[in-house]
Amino acid sequence: MFNLHWISEHVEELLGASLLAVMACLAFANVITRYVFQYPLAFTEELEINALVWLTLFGTASAFRRRKHLSMLFFQDKLPECVRGALKVMIPLLAIGLFASLGYLGYLQIVDERFLEITSESLGAPQWLYTLCIPVGCGMIVFRIIQASVREMKETK
Repeated sequence: MFNLHWISEHVEELLGASLLAVMACLAFANVITRYVFQYPLAFTEELEINALVWLTLFGTASAFRRRKHLSMLFFQDKLPECVRGALKVMIPLLAIGLFASLGYLGYLQIVDERFLEITSESLGAPQWLYTLCIPVGCGMIVFRIIQASVREMKETK
């Protein structure tokens, strides 16, 4: 059955799996055309590289949602309880600051690319379409950090 709540909780996984399937099909088509027809599809590399950036950002958002991101628990567990409590607040705030800054810089990059009308090498597509993944992905990551932090606060109360 169609479950909108499940989709909203797993949108990164759905998009990532779909993107990975498209990447696999593109790579397979490139291998077939290269070795069977001796005519490589050069544009597939451009699409695959940019899809991998999207995939990385989807994976990062998913990791924050599930609280499976890299962390320094070894050192954190050695600290006093009051310091650990402060870290539980500070770490998400610092992560939000990092990804919000990265998203803003991605936005500025898009503005420059649109102004300069930069196009990609193989396809001649506007480069800002590829750069769009940075602010969109960072927005998804910030949303998931906030979501996971609120969830964790509710669980500890």
